[in-house]
Amino acid sequence: MSFREKSAWITLVSVIVCFGAYYGSVLTGAVKSHSMAALHLGLACILALLVLQVGLTIIASLTTPRDGKGPRDEREKMIQARSHTIGYYTLMVAGAAIFIPTHLPGFTMIDVVNFAFGGINTS
Repeated sequence: MSFREKSAWITLVSVIVCFGAYYGSVLTGAVKSHSMAALHLGLACILALLVLQVGLTIIASLTTPRDGKGPRDEREKMIQARSHTIGYYTLMVAGAAIFIPTHLPGFTMIDVVNFAFGGINTS
């Protein structure tokens, strides 16, 4: 498996694990979303994501030292262009949609932050 492919899998799995733990805890009620425990869990998930990304990317680069330096083939260029396009539009829609809960009654700023986390994680 090439370094770029390993890097993509590392990103996918680490985001699902870290933010799956956060949203799983909040949605199941294990952590109340309007509490400091949810904030601390969110910060711990972001820190865990950072550590996982850096650590696993270093391991991947050590296992394939020359692979990341080669030129990208046409398939890799097309995959990257498509992923950037989908990610951009997803982020723009999520960014515009964040204004909806700010103008509806019953939503607190903690809910807005959770919506923002969700928008960033989906893109």
